[in-house]
Amino acid sequence: MRLRSIGYGAYMGISLLVSLTIAAVPAIATILVAYEHIDFQLNRIGWPFVNIEGFIQAIFGEILPQIVYDRFWFIVFVPTVFCISYGIFLALLAVMFRVSRRGIPFLEDGYYPMETEEWLLYEYYEVFYILFPYFAWFFSIFFDTKPRHTWFGAKIGQHTVVGNGRLFNPERTIIGDNCWFGYDAIMSGHVYEGDRLYLRTVKLGDRVIVGANAVILPGADIGDNVIVGANTVVPKDKVIPPNTIWVHGKAIPRRERQPEIVKHQVIGGPPAAFPEEDEDDKEPSSDED
Repeated sequence: MRLRSIGYGAYMGISLLVSLTIAAVPAIATILVAYEHIDFQLNRIGWPFVNIEGFIQAIFGEILPQIVYDRFWFIVFVPTVFCISYGIFLALLAVMFRVSRRGIPFLEDGYYPMETEEWLLYEYYEVFYILFPYFAWFFSIFFDTKPRHTWFGAKIGQHTVVGNGRLFNPERTIIGDNCWFGYDAIMSGHVYEGDRLYLRTVKLGDRVIVGANAVILPGADIGDNVIVGANTVVPKDKVIPPNTIWVHGKAIPRRERQPEIVKHQVIGGPPAAFPEEDEDDKEPSSDED
């Protein structure tokens, strides 16, 4: 392995440790401050905090250890204090990860042979984005969504729902407005081809629906009003025209919906397909008297 790769690998490991330390210090300090002051401050307020604490002590007496009464309100608010502290930790960690990632070279779009070890720099660059949800623990459901993707470089339009979709390369992702991703749909800005790494930005237009388990490879350019079928693959550098459905490797034109003709609107009743004829519009009968 080349000296440069070793150096960037060491930088990545050290920056992760430094980021965790810097993010953890304020979070731990918040817990310690709450431990030392929350009971004192609430008891200064008096009612109803003093009354509630006295009521609990009168009921349980010596059954509970003395520390429970000394730190009564801290124990009561432990879940709240923990959530606030963990939120501070995650916010600072996100900032530190984003700053630390700038120390790794960003590779421009193109091919990179494996022997050049440029692919290793690419992996180092993505580590911070990939690792962040693991530190989020049960908060990951809030951070593995649009805010996390945009924080690490993705350009996502308004009213777009990534949801359970997965973006492998946020810095190479451009998504328009009102798009929607199905379960485990993948949008990737990289692919390994034999002994080469290929990197290219992926683009989605407005009002694009990506079906469940679909895979969009680097360089794909998908137009507006496109539906990418479930379990389908959009090849690299593929251009899909607007107003189509991509399925089985083909772009099928979408049909416009014809508005239904409704004459009488009845609650709970089916709409009429065609208007009924008025008596004046009917042709006279051909039968003679």
